[in-house]
Parts: sequence; structure tokens; C-alpha cells
Amino acid sequence: MFNFIKDMFKLFNKPNQKEKDIDQFDVDNFQSEDLFYEDNPTIDNEIHADSPEAKMTVYYVDVNGHPLADFSVLHGHVGDDVNLIIPDFKNYVLFKIDGISTFMQTTDNHVVIHYHKLNGKPLNIFFINYDTYAMIRLPQIAVDSYDEAFNINFPKLDGFNLVTYSGNQTGHFTDSIQHLVLYYRRSDWKNVIRSNFYVKLREYTPAYTDTTGNQLPVIIPKGSIWKVFYQVTTDKGVWLNIGPNQWIVDRNFNQMKYPFAKKLTNTDSWVINKLNQSATFESNVSVPVYNYPGGNCLYFRHKGDTVHLTQSIQVAPNKHWFEINNLHYIEEKYIK
Repeated sequence: MFNFIKDMFKLFNKPNQKEKDIDQFDVDNFQSEDLFYEDNPTIDNEIHADSPEAKMTVYYVDVNGHPLADFSVLHGHVGDDVNLIIPDFKNYVLFKIDGISTFMQTTDNHVVIHYHKLNGKPLNIFFINYDTYAMIRLPQIAVDSYDEAFNINFPKLDGFNLVTYSGNQTGHFTDSIQHLVLYYRRSDWKNVIRSNFYVKLREYTPAYTDTTGNQLPVIIPKGSIWKVFYQVTTDKGVWLNIGPNQWIVDRNFNQMKYPFAKKLTNTDSWVINKLNQSATFESNVSVPVYNYPGGNCLYFRHKGDTVHLTQSIQVAPNKHWFEINNLHYIEEKYIK
């Protein structure tokens, strides 16, 4: 990358040997013999042929002074021009050069070429609520030199306890972006249940931003119906999550499975029997699942699906239904 300055020095001959008195380091695809090339003697060389013999020692180090390769020694005479090629090292860039000269100034010259190691790709650290998947705090980015080691200390967050994490807590910075995701749960949440039902409020009910009791400036109307997403037990009781940043205290509200279904009529003649058995669909035909017998189709079951039969319902002399999983209904003809 820096070969454009290779013509800044000229030397009439190539050194026959190296003088070594510091540690040697192997570098990928680098041969110190390739650093210099040979030119035919010039008039300037002949002019200085009677000058004292001279040498120039060239060192290749990082910013901390650690050698990146064997040092090299150029031989000539005082006053000779030099021709030097600046080598490239993987994941390093040229930083500065000390002692640089266009010719052999003395009998013992020293040049130190400093290189700076490039940074690896960053490690992104995310802080996520384990139960709601919300971001608790802004992400952090760790960056260091390529191949440098990292060891991330998991921070303590006020009001949260670490539950688990994904990604590498320790490793090295590479040429690929890495991610570390830390999952926290609120420290006052003792038990969390993901729910899927509705409640009908018996009374005017205050709403809160969270389970700590920060009340919203609204009162939820009596008789209104709300879907519940989470049930959370804390030291202050059981809380119901009814939307983003909307919580109510559970006061034994009426739970509803099908709050928006049509009201069933003429059910006095139905014959209902409790069941406790499993069934697997064998037909290649998709099986419609209803919110109640003769109601609205919610979704379909398919061949190979297994359900738990919890009730049999005879709605007419030749018309039977099954309740499945204590929740929905299918026609008897699909169960053999």
C-alpha cells in the first residue's frame, strides 16, 4: 500500500546478510529479502566508493514498539543514495517513520517504521426485557484492535435481574460484526404467565404504566372488555397487562374466551357430556375449528394434528360437536 515511496532512497547493491539482535516474528506472506531491489552502480555510487563503509538498519514495529518482522540491514558507503520499499502487514497501516534519510549519512544509520493495527468490527451489546422484548437501555458498542481479546462484564441495571444472554461474553475482535444480547427481568416480578383471554370489568378501574404503581390519568369504564397478554405476580398482588404500558390490578374479573361471539340461544335442549381423551385427525381434508357450535370458523386443523377432547355436545338428534382443549369446537364427523 505504501510502495509509492519506494524510490525515495537508492542503494547500489543488495545486502548479503542480516544482522539480528532482537526477537524475530513471522508475518503472513512477508519475506524480508523482498524488501529491497538491486540497481546497477551509478555515478554517485562510484563517487562515494572511497568513502567509509556504512550500514542502515531498518526496524518494523507496532505503536508499542513490538517487532512485526525481522529487521533488515542495508550496506553501502557514506553518501550513497538508498532505495527502500515500505512493506505491508496484514491488518496494519503505516503510522510514521523515524530516522528516514535519502542517503547514508553516517557509518551507522537507523530507521524505525511504525505501524498502527486496524480496528476489528464492533461488538454490539443489547439490553432486552426478557418478558416483553422491549429495549431497556440504549445499545452499547465495544471496539478494539483486530484480534484483541474482549471480556464483557454484564452490568447491573436498577430494578432488573439478569436472566440469560445470547452471544459471546468473551472472544476476539474479528473482521465480522458480533452481537451480545442480555435479557433482564424486572426484579419485582415473581411469576410471569403469558395469557390469551379477555376480562370484563365489574367496576371503574384505574390503569397504570407498569407494575410499580405509576397511575395513568385515566379510569377504565365499568363493563368494558380487555384482552389480557400477561399475568404478573409481584409483592403487591397480581397484575394484568392489557396493552403497551397499560396495566390493571386483578380483582377477580370475569374471564371470557369469546367476548365478541353472538349470544347462544336455544341451548336448553343440548346434551353435554364431559370427556377426557385424545384424538388425531386422519382425513386429508382440513378441519374447521369454531368459537362455539355453529359459530364462526377461527382456523383449520390438518391431518396428523392431535387434540384433547373435553366435551361432547349433542345440539340436535343427528348433530354432534366436540369441545377441544377446553376452548374451541369441531364437528363430530371429523373424529373417527
